Amino acid sequence: MGEGIILFADNDPDFLRTRTEFLEQEGYLVVPAADLGEAKRKLTKKGKIDLAVIDSRLVNDDDERDISGLNLAKEVAHSVPKIILTGFPAWTHTREALHQVNGPQAAVDFLAKQDGPQVLLQRIEEVLSAVEGQEVEALASGEGQPRATKSQQDRVRLASGIVAMVTLLLAVGTGIVAVVTGDPRWLLATVFLAISMVIGTGLAIFMPE
Repeated sequence: MGEGIILFADNDPDFLRTRTEFLEQEGYLVVPAADLGEAKRKLTKKGKIDLAVIDSRLVNDDDERDISGLNLAKEVAHSVPKIILTGFPAWTHTREALHQVNGPQAAVDFLAKQDGPQVLLQRIEEVLSAVEGQEVEALASGEGQPRATKSQQDRVRLASGIVAMVTLLLAVGTGIVAVVTGDPRWLLATVFLAISMVIGTGLAIFMPE
């Protein structure tokens, strides 16, 4: 049985109902969304969504230019992995979803509704397995999973720089005392502080991006 919370967005009420029931029978908790506004609210509000399955046309099924679902997926590209569904498979939409030139890809997979529920279930299981293995970020952006966010890295660099500066001043002070007094304990303190300064400086300079 599957585990996870799936947002399923489709403006066809019958399709939304049948797929929701099918996935719930497979053990998933499904959060349905019947239109673009509802899907956007549920995707962006605070709360855990493990995977979003989004119809490429959430505004008007009869308008072949409607890519509202795809645009929504692009907006929240960093938030949650997404599978794009469409009743009108088109290479141009697939390319937009999976091969973004600038920024992260809108989706990690692109399926036709005609493929049926079993194919959808298989793809969902594959994507959620990748999530557990920390691989979806690489699929969605072409890059590996970052070890720390930029803000965290900046804080570490700043703290390391401050520590290095303070340690340098202390090392200079203990070094002077060691020379004046000839006490080996002050010399040991100077060596310890010098090592600490080198470590702090190294963290500040060489923290990976």
